[in-house]
Amino acid sequence: MNESDQNVGDPDETFLALTNRMCDGTITPDELERLGGLLREDPERRETYLAYVSLHAHLMWQYRTGESAANLASDRAADPGVATGGDLSCGVEPSQRVSGTAGGFTTWLASRPVTVGAVLATAVLALLGVTLIPWSGRATIGTEDRPTTTATPFVATLRETSGAFWTDQQVALNAGARVPTGEVRIERGEAELVFDSGAQLILRGPARMTLESSLSASLHSGQLVAHMPSTAVGFRVQTPTAVFVDQGTEFGLLAEPDGTSEVHVFRGQVDVLALAEDGGAAAANPLELVDGQARRISQRGNVGSQVAYSKARFGLLSQRVAEPIAWPVAEGGNGHYYQLVISDKPVTWHEAALKSANTYFRGLPGHLASVTSAAEDEFIVGQLIRQEPIRGIWIGLTDVLKESQFQWITGEPVEYTHWANVPTQQPDNFREADWHGGEDYGMYSKLLPKYPWAWNDLSIDSMHEKVSAYLVEYEPAVNTLRQTSMSLPPVRWDESEGGNGHHYRLVLSFESASWQEVRQRAQDSQFNGVAGDLVSLQSDAEMQFVIEKLLRVCGIPEQMIGLSGSSFEDLTWTDGSDPDTAQIGKPLLPANGFYGLLRWDATRNHPPSYGWSIQTRAMDVQPSDWFGYIVEYPDDIP
Repeated sequence: MNESDQNVGDPDETFLALTNRMCDGTITPDELERLGGLLREDPERRETYLAYVSLHAHLMWQYRTGESAANLASDRAADPGVATGGDLSCGVEPSQRVSGTAGGFTTWLASRPVTVGAVLATAVLALLGVTLIPWSGRATIGTEDRPTTTATPFVATLRETSGAFWTDQQVALNAGARVPTGEVRIERGEAELVFDSGAQLILRGPARMTLESSLSASLHSGQLVAHMPSTAVGFRVQTPTAVFVDQGTEFGLLAEPDGTSEVHVFRGQVDVLALAEDGGAAAANPLELVDGQARRISQRGNVGSQVAYSKARFGLLSQRVAEPIAWPVAEGGNGHYYQLVISDKPVTWHEAALKSANTYFRGLPGHLASVTSAAEDEFIVGQLIRQEPIRGIWIGLTDVLKESQFQWITGEPVEYTHWANVPTQQPDNFREADWHGGEDYGMYSKLLPKYPWAWNDLSIDSMHEKVSAYLVEYEPAVNTLRQTSMSLPPVRWDESEGGNGHHYRLVLSFESASWQEVRQRAQDSQFNGVAGDLVSLQSDAEMQFVIEKLLRVCGIPEQMIGLSGSSFEDLTWTDGSDPDTAQIGKPLLPANGFYGLLRWDATRNHPPSYGWSIQTRAMDVQPSDWFGYIVEYPDDIP
């Protein structure tokens, strides 16, 4: 007796059982036809079916691609119709899991940007009553009788691709797509595959490979790097001359046009088995290769010869499979994990900071690394950076808020430094005149091979340096909000200087936000027990104080302030006073509401404004990526 037979008396329970079996890939053709009938007769079941299958796809996406549970939870928390607990039901009440509409749960699913094309196509076809395709792809049953056919099973997910990625059916796949068994190829660029076993392979084109199962593949030509977690131990990659069996490792593999193979073991162990000369079964006795060993196999029948190990042979590709490394307390470390991340394109310091804050490892939140001791510095250079072929690596050090006052993104004191002193002493704030604030962001750099790795300061994005790497540190109890924003202690405008006794704080945000969201952050902040608000610049003297004490020495070109209105004529400050609109730049286009900001213009960088002026922007236009805002705190509690 199968599960659906047990629930035959209750259509809703039968429906749930059959949907479960379809997602698990164990549904029979008869059960599949029965499920289609249940969906056609009840629109509420169709709604629940769509939500259920989408949930299954999202959970499989999380499992196969490693998307953090914390990110998933933050999306759920943003929807009031979804519970925020840690269970895998994602807030769906038990009654919703069986019948009725999914309510807020469906809304949450609709807001997720994950590609679940195959699953959603299944759902849509089911809603139309035309065809229902099982999740595993084992059979296809429609509304009319047809022979049962066996379809190609999916074994991996295409996580990312920078070039056209094709299957042997001449189908181009996009990031997020499921990949079936069979041959795939990429002519140029890179493609990252995550197998259902957890194995991570990154191909560099031109390359051609056959996916055989979740634990095996054949590389016919091209180059790949691989990371194998514990779930993928035993993963086999066959080339024209040998078979390589993973034993929990990271390695690089080449298959040249003439069939010659070359393997380099970055970390762990790989077993090499020679193919028989006729291409038959591999030899029974493997050759074990471990860290820092390499082998070249030019023909079948033997395991080739040892060659010089060179991680650089795979360029930046080798670091894209690097798992975080622990600095154990037993070895004098802090118990944190560190990861060197290398992108295939330049990345700004702000992008690196935000990406780091949105990553997790073993439940620990990440941030751009803060290097607070010589021992930590030595560990990072010796264990992570070593002799990697990269020009620079962003770390969480900046003086963007106040020139020459460097601070760690975590708020830790800067007591240890390792600034480079060759060929010139750093930090040097090079080309300050070309960019407001000059070079404000810290990084590891190695300008020439003969120089050691040390710190350097670079400008806002340093695209001219092609910086494409950053260092992430994972540790417990990190304030996530702090990782997406930074600030310095407030500055007081003393009465003795003609001021009002208020305090002013400059805040840097790494992620875009609306004016309303920023104002709420300002109102939620406190200083000396007093709540703040976005600044109201009521006089030329107050404007000059803010410029002199906060803006002249920072490198943030736009600052949100406490000015808003439904139209330009209706602008008011957050304290309720009216501004002098003659001093405010008018918007270029009409809009339903505006907010104010201080903007810097390099062509007017001279006293008394030093290029700063009050401008307006449509309320529905958010800053791009990173920006600043100024919080004002009254001198005492009202």
